[in-house]
Amino acid sequence: YNLMQPEISAKLKERKIKTLEAKSPDVIAAGNIGCMMQIGSGTGVPGVHSVELLDWAYGGPKPPALSRDPDAPAQVPRLR
Repeated sequence: YNLMQPEISAKLKERKIKTLEAKSPDVIAAGNIGCMMQIGSGTGVPGVHSVELLDWAYGGPKPPALSRDPDAPAQVPRLR
């Protein structure tokens, strides 16, 4: 989508980043690699695939994108 519709894609990116930054998330989860790359390039918030986040919540390994800071606490997300 980024390659075929760059203008529309840029507008969507701008809108999504503005919305995300207003929420101040600790992590951004997305199910589409294109979205992950696009959003990740516009914000300093770590991004992971939704499945990685769910895997971690169920006892799997911490996603690599969240392991950049070795001093950061490894809080496992709790499913409700």
